[in-house]
Amino acid sequence: MSLGEVAARSGVTKSFLSRVERDITSPSVASLVGICHALGLSPAELFQTPQTTLVRRSDRPRVADLPKAAEVVDTLITPADERHVTVLETAASAGGSGGSALYTLPSECEVCFVLSGSIEVQVEDETFALAQGDALTFGAAVPHSWRVVGDGARILWILAPALPDPQRGVR
Repeated sequence: MSLGEVAARSGVTKSFLSRVERDITSPSVASLVGICHALGLSPAELFQTPQTTLVRRSDRPRVADLPKAAEVVDTLITPADERHVTVLETAASAGGSGGSALYTLPSECEVCFVLSGSIEVQVEDETFALAQGDALTFGAAVPHSWRVVGDGARILWILAPALPDPQRGVR
């Protein structure tokens, strides 16, 4: 969201938001509530301390609605209510992919880290070959997809900020 969009949604000026962002001024409670509403946050979330959450491998929920071929299982590593980052693990056998159509995600940054195997990631018109240990960072809102090259792969996907509803998926 641009500074102008946040300003329009929250009822304050862009210059005021800029001064708040640079810690030159402090917002009133009313302004803070408006900014939070514009960003989809509750004011209480601003003051929450980060939680420590353990997600056991056996307790990871599957993510059902991501585009993929039948040879793919996506599981959520981060808690579903985590707002800062979403981390998914994909286990894909030969032929596994994100589908033939390019897709986008409602996040700013996506990191693809290959845990094992080899994949190709297509980001718009460019294709990247990745092997175990390789990482690719790109804009999540840029059309992209991926496919396994070889027998199978395990992939870690890191998205920031977090997906709105990662258990449902949105690819």
